[in-house]
Amino acid sequence: MLNLYRQLISNNLNNTIFEELSEEWLERLSPEVRNELINGFYNAGILTVNMSDFNRNDFYDKVLKNKFPLYCENLYMSLAPIIQRCLRRMFLGFNDNLHEYKVVLFMEGREDDQLEAVKYTIPIF
Repeated sequence: MLNLYRQLISNNLNNTIFEELSEEWLERLSPEVRNELINGFYNAGILTVNMSDFNRNDFYDKVLKNKFPLYCENLYMSLAPIIQRCLRRMFLGFNDNLHEYKVVLFMEGREDDQLEAVKYTIPIF
């Protein structure tokens, strides 16, 4: 059922992230990243962030990928409460019987960088 609302959920989540994420992170986003930082498969509870999107002024290439796990952890600490609040608020409106839901957030690099994706679990309910 949640995939039926995928675009609505994705738009709401990404808009909220762009409103609430710190300027420090937003200033690192590549100019071509418009309104979608997180991609999601909501029925499966899977979210992904491609860390190479943070490549303004070559930040990803020169800094982030050299300390990939550290920057993933820092971004996770900023994103987790935003994701949790936003999805909880939305999903309560979709289904009153939804009592348990969690998402797995994967942070990955460019495919050719061969960085292992970092995985976090975020409880929503």
